Amino acid sequence: MKISELTTDESLDILCELTPIIFNITNDSALSEELRRKIDPENLKTQAGIVIEGTKKLNVLIPIVLKSHRADIYQILSLLNRKTSDEIARQNFIQTGMQIRELIKDKELIDFFTSFVQSEETVS
Repeated sequence: MKISELTTDESLDILCELTPIIFNITNDSALSEELRRKIDPENLKTQAGIVIEGTKKLNVLIPIVLKSHRADIYQILSLLNRKTSDEIARQNFIQTGMQIRELIKDKELIDFFTSFVQSEETVS
């Protein structure tokens, strides 16, 4: 389910729960190092640059994220799909893959978190 399909109250509740999960993933030093190896070094001057470029290269990063942050991903999917993390873990892989694809294509959600990363870059 896309964030834009939810009510304001539902969206705000989910965003409050998603924020620390996203922070945990985006501040993973191993993930940042992998990004440094996969992305043009000119774009890596700030953590924000790393994250923004990383979102463009998700196909490279998904295996890393799913190994190191599987519980986080399940939690994100459970929040957006109104299921428990256990239900996400037990559901058919194709269904999970479709939910991940929908999550990645959720422009409003991605823009929400990207805007905070970019504003952090201008404050730093």
